[in-house]
Amino acid sequence: MPKQWFIEYNVPPHFVWAVGCLALPLLMNSQTLAAQTSQPQALTAAQSELVVVVRHAEKGTDDPADPSLSTAGVKRAEALADALVDAGVGAIVTTHLKRTQATAAPLATKLGIKPVVLVVKRGETAAHIADVVAAVNAARTTKKGTVLVVGHSNTLPLIVKALSGVTVSNICDSQHADLFVLSIVNPRSIDSPTAKLIKLKYGDADPPFAAECK
Repeated sequence: MPKQWFIEYNVPPHFVWAVGCLALPLLMNSQTLAAQTSQPQALTAAQSELVVVVRHAEKGTDDPADPSLSTAGVKRAEALADALVDAGVGAIVTTHLKRTQATAAPLATKLGIKPVVLVVKRGETAAHIADVVAAVNAARTTKKGTVLVVGHSNTLPLIVKALSGVTVSNICDSQHADLFVLSIVNPRSIDSPTAKLIKLKYGDADPPFAAECK
């Protein structure tokens, strides 16, 4: 298991977080992280390799099998693009489902990136996680820059675990605002990197969780 550090920080609603060249000090020092909240800015690229992992934005009710984004989801997708437009994103990984592709679309359009679209099949979660890790490592090997991964509530914790070794809480159905920033600080080792992870919030705040989800 790789070495890892995990810092969780809840950025207030409507805040867009700045990591930039301060990413490594912030990841190492939660007090410094808290001190930087006075000025909302866009996320900017760090010197280390960054992987950003988010769940898809809020989904609509148009198609139970493969829904598009709701109005709130479209707004969140735009917020994600605003947050990451200066983060040095050079690769985007989504699933084949509409809601993950639509979540990444505003950023992909702004940056002129064609996302890597992975087909996820029912009952083949482990294989999908392996595909995500392979896609991220391929982007890192070719020095694409920051990698954005857009997943689902049931895959996001597994993706974070696979990439960082850090165990994060399960994602509730109403939970869409989490943004995980993983800093790969040992880029020479693709298979066993040293990782630092912070959990942030972006866009509108999530509604209160249902009792069974706490």
